[in-house]
Amino acid sequence: MGISQVVSYSPNRKIEKTVAQTYYDTEFIFLKNIASKNIELTFEVLENTLDPNWSATFCTNRQCFSNIPDFGSLGTVEPSAEGYISFNFSANETIGTGKVRVLIQSPEEPTLSDTVTFQYTVTEDGTVQARPWANVNYAQGVLTVLLENPEVKTLLQVISLSGRFIFDEEIGHITSIPLRDYPKGMYIVAVKDENDRLIQEKVVHY
Repeated sequence: MGISQVVSYSPNRKIEKTVAQTYYDTEFIFLKNIASKNIELTFEVLENTLDPNWSATFCTNRQCFSNIPDFGSLGTVEPSAEGYISFNFSANETIGTGKVRVLIQSPEEPTLSDTVTFQYTVTEDGTVQARPWANVNYAQGVLTVLLENPEVKTLLQVISLSGRFIFDEEIGHITSIPLRDYPKGMYIVAVKDENDRLIQEKVVHY
């Protein structure tokens, strides 16, 4: 049983942002007691992968900290009242990705628990360049295909200019084919997934 049955979250358990390297701000996750009795709440940091060059501190409705503490208390939250965790963050001109994942729990009933997450991706201007859903690479006689999402069914076909299929199979996250075992020349590489996305490239095997 999760704490979400007695506490509602706003925003919904997770703040995930892509920001510029000049970014600084405070984000809040509010926890409202929707039960009919008082609830005592504590927190414990389960994961902290923030860049050490960033500045980050925590506050709760009970107290503020000068860093990201390992654990602490949100105190007693009365029925229909709200507690909160705030995350104070400055990127300090440093590009990177990191997150803090926090366990919220009732010490009176440890089985009542859930997690909240603050996650940041810092880029130069606050935007993320789109990556191809499949990456095709040929080097030193080896064709390699890397899928961004291996859970999507994807077919790889490698076809010679004469129309011969030298590979025609469903692939996983990373697939490597040694073209050195096949005649030199040009090959057509086709990667197609179940959503009808198609990437076609020409590879010269020499």
